[in-house]
Formats: sequence, structure tokens, C-alpha cells
Amino acid sequence: MFAIGRAILSALAAMVLAGAAMAQDIQRETRIGEEGFESPPASLDALDWLVGQWVGTGIRGAPAMESWLPPSGGIMVGTFVQEDADGTIMFTEHMYLMQENGSLALKLKHFNADLTGWEEKDDMLTFRLVALEECAAYFNALTLRCAEKDKPGEGLVAAVRMQTGGELVFRFDVVKPSKVSALCRDAVTTLDMNECYRAEFERSEERRSQYLKAALDRQSDSPELATMISRSDAAFTLYRDAECGAMYEDYKGGTIRSVISLTCRIDLTDRRTHTIWRNWLTYMDSTPPVLPEPKPRL
Repeated sequence: MFAIGRAILSALAAMVLAGAAMAQDIQRETRIGEEGFESPPASLDALDWLVGQWVGTGIRGAPAMESWLPPSGGIMVGTFVQEDADGTIMFTEHMYLMQENGSLALKLKHFNADLTGWEEKDDMLTFRLVALEECAAYFNALTLRCAEKDKPGEGLVAAVRMQTGGELVFRFDVVKPSKVSALCRDAVTTLDMNECYRAEFERSEERRSQYLKAALDRQSDSPELATMISRSDAAFTLYRDAECGAMYEDYKGGTIRSVISLTCRIDLTDRRTHTIWRNWLTYMDSTPPVLPEPKPRL
């Protein structure tokens, strides 16, 4: 694994240009400082738009994600995860955005999936600030910017310049708390998140089945009413699958699509369970309900 890390490092980090003339090609995402350039005055306050969790595609179209925490002790700590096509980790990065000589610098170290480092123990890559613009930070051969400067916090573009003249460009969407819950906060990779949310959906389904069975059992002396409740529940599943399937389609270009769809399914299923409880498992008087009130988990 260590040899693989070295090979990737040679293919990426060693190809980053340093000390070349400032590029004038407006098509490039990255900029290069002239030899001996001075970084402009800057503070971390100008990068508050970077804070958050971002997911998208990376090398060879495989899933990638990046996260940035608010400043702590004058440093913004970030992490980057590049996955393989099968959802396993290819490599990660640990990043520091920090004040340096009145300006900003981005420092990072690479790690293999087994946490062995690419760089030597005390070594790291350092990218000094070249220019700071609205919703964009151009470091020497590395760029972090809003996907749309008029919509900070919605999308992120990260790019690194290569010696061949090309660039590695990563495009991310923000993970919005309103659409992705904290149920699986400990999941790291996209594969982990998908598996976790599928398991949570199965738990929601099991609880719905439990409450539906209790409702039908309570109406055992009224078979016609029990049949209507069953039909209502069947109609719900058709609605849920169509609604959450539409959300999957809407996000089909992003790696977060499965989590978005599963979150939708969990939310609607839990709401349905509560409806079953309210309509068929409670009483008009002070008699305790047949089953406890089902609380939402999102």
C-alpha cells in the first residue's frame, strides 16, 4: 500500500508546477505565482464560505468528499477523501489553512487507506496564497472557489495544476443538513453512508410493519375496515417509492443520490407509522395507546 501511495504522489504532487510564470489562460482554474512572488494580505475570515461538508466526484470519476471546520486557534482544519470506483478509500488528505506572514497558506499531508503517510514524518506540501477574490482563494497551483460566487455555500470547486499543463478538477455539492440527517454521522465513505442509511430504512420499515400489524389485529372483528387500512398502506408505499425515486433521479449526477433517496424513505415511513398510531392505536379517552408513540429519527 505504501508503494501505491508513493506512485500516486509522484503522479499528483510531483507534477504540481512551482515557480513558473503566472498563467494567463482564462480557461484554467489554477494560478501560478511568479518566481519570488509575495502573498497578499489575507485572513481566515475571508474563507467562511468554505466551512461545511462537500461531496462530488474526483479522480477517474470516483466519489470524493471534502470537509472544512470553522477556524480554531487561527487554523481551519480540513479533510479530503478520494474513493475508488468500488467505494473503498484510495487515499485521504489532512489539511491546514493557516495564517502565515500576514497572508494564508494551505498545508497538507497524504495518507493511504491504512493510514501510512506519503510524505516523510515532518514533511508536507505547502501552497502559498497568490490571490484572494470574492468567494475564491487562489493558492500557488491550487484553487478553492465557490461553484457560483453569487451562491456561496452551495457548491465548491477544487483544482490543482499539473506539470503536463492540465489540471485535476474536483466539483462538489454541499451536504445540506435539511436533506441528510445525522443518523450516520460516523460513516466516512460513500459506501459506508449508503449501507448505514439502508439499515436505518430497514429499521423504519420494521417499525411500520409492527404498528400496521397491531392496527389490523385491533380491527380483527371488522374485516372490511382492516382491508381499507391495508389498502391505504399499500397506497402509501406506492407514493413513497415514487416521491423518493424522483429525488434519486433529481440527484442522479451526484454521489449523494442514494443517501438523499433513503433519507426521504426514512422520513416518509416514520410519518406513516405515526399516522397509523394516531388513527388506529390510540383512544379518544385516557386509555393508554396500544403501542408507544413512534418518534421520528430524522
